[in-house]
Amino acid sequence: MNNDPSWADEAPEVMRRRLRIALRQAREQLGLTQKEAATKLYWSVSKIIRIEQGVVPVTPTDVRALLSLYGVTDQQQVDVLINLALGSKKQPWDDYKEVYSQAALTLFGNESAAKIISKYEPTYVPGLLQIPEYAQALVKGLGRSDDEAELMVTARVERQELLERDVRPEFDYIIDEGAVSRAVGNPSIMLRQFERIKELGARPGISIHILPFSAGAHRRMADAFTILQFGDELDDLLYLENAGRETTTRDDQKLIAEYRNDFLDLEAMASKSDDLGRVLDDIADLRFKGRTNVRAKDQGAVT
Repeated sequence: MNNDPSWADEAPEVMRRRLRIALRQAREQLGLTQKEAATKLYWSVSKIIRIEQGVVPVTPTDVRALLSLYGVTDQQQVDVLINLALGSKKQPWDDYKEVYSQAALTLFGNESAAKIISKYEPTYVPGLLQIPEYAQALVKGLGRSDDEAELMVTARVERQELLERDVRPEFDYIIDEGAVSRAVGNPSIMLRQFERIKELGARPGISIHILPFSAGAHRRMADAFTILQFGDELDDLLYLENAGRETTTRDDQKLIAEYRNDFLDLEAMASKSDDLGRVLDDIADLRFKGRTNVRAKDQGAVT
């Protein structure tokens, strides 16, 4: 278990994962099965399983009972795990549960702890890259109410704070040409959105590629997906959006590996990150410049 106090800056979802992994490892190091641990504590086996799967929040009392059983007596380690239990019960993204799916909230809660964020987006500019005007037009185009749209855009802005941190993940984005060719809001908004994408793409640790129409058909044409890689004891996480359904998985590492390989294939077909400015300028010249007074119908998706 890492005793670095930087855990305090992590999202509750990540804290739950660190806690469950630490508790499982402590049990395994002692050589106890889940059934044996449950018997010694007069608990049901299902309670141990739910704790180690991260299905339920763990109380500090339960953590102390488990650590005592497992012979974990180092006070610093005990304090860290107790604080993880306390922090994991907080739900800062719950304010947005009425407008975002649980899968999306799980993604949001894990982004700050990732080492690398890889995303392929075929439909619209990814949320972390959106300017507020684009985000507003996007969610309004879905028929969201004014209150819902405001809440969703607020979540976008909060997520984007990650981009301004001194220590943050590496970002690797592949955006389909169709996503940046569709006028969301109006051409003026699109031109400002392009400038934002170029500005972010010039930052260290952020690579943005455009997958051209000329790349043709590929395996993930109907899928938007995000892979979070953590680089430590935490399993990678895959977030999928397709056919109106959103899911997250971290247990199916074979599936995650398939998507990681597909991402590399798409990256090989996409523009180089150094060509981002030229590619966006070409699309702007073709579709948006000279049309800034033309109002386009709002349309789009959400995350």
